[in-house]
Amino acid sequence: MCMSYTDVAQVANAARNYEILHERNDDEAERPDKRNSGNGRDQRNRG
Repeated sequence: MCMSYTDVAQVANAARNYEILHERNDDEAERPDKRNSGNGRDQRNRG
C-alpha cells in the first residue's frame, strides 16, 4: 500500500489542528474570565 505525500500531510495537519484546538480549550477552562474581553468581537478574527 502506497500513500501519497498529500495524504500524509493532511493527516499531520489534522493532528496539529486537533492539538491546537484542545490547547485552546484547556487554556479557556483555566482562565474563563479572559474568554471574552468585553469589546464585543473576537480578537482572533482581527485583520
